[in-house]
Amino acid sequence: MKKRPKFFCEHCGTEVRQNSRVCTHCGRFFASVKCPNCGFTGDSHAFKDGCPTCGYAFPKDGENGSAPQKNKKKRKPNETDPLPWWIYVVSLGLLALVVALIIMNG
Repeated sequence: MKKRPKFFCEHCGTEVRQNSRVCTHCGRFFASVKCPNCGFTGDSHAFKDGCPTCGYAFPKDGENGSAPQKNKKKRKPNETDPLPWWIYVVSLGLLALVVALIIMNG
């Protein structure tokens, strides 16, 4: 039987489904998948057989299958995750709509 890669929330380490967009444990939004071995970032479909860059797919036999901690960087207290690009587009669109309504009614 072929092993399938496991996917984990980078924020809390909980295992999540490959196509998840939000962590069911901490609520963190996933914009993309990041390989814990080489750092390559891409869509989850690119990782269906493991990392397309380095081939990393799952922990070696004997490891417990939890989120890899190998290359985990410590976060600075003021460091935040970037929002997906579409959040900025929607926000700017709503702002433009509000300004247009104010100008038309004022």
